[in-house]
Amino acid sequence: MQAMVTVAGAVDERDLWPYATWYDSDDTTTTLTVRVHDSQELVAVLATLTSLGLDVLNTHLLAEPQPPVDRGDTGPPSSDRPL
Repeated sequence: MQAMVTVAGAVDERDLWPYATWYDSDDTTTTLTVRVHDSQELVAVLATLTSLGLDVLNTHLLAEPQPPVDRGDTGPPSSDRPL
């Protein structure tokens, strides 16, 4: 699962390795994209940010890309099939 997390202050993404996959920071806030396996791991990441003295301002889950649907091998179109 992926989540977008915004905190007050600057974050060194190395503090959240290997969870932080992207970040952007200005002088007042940092927005991170984190990838975790489950909600417990997300809570641990948020606790790490808090333990670094940062205020978590916003957190929301991001939609995961869905793999293509496998409809099975139906073979070539009927006009291409041998008789």
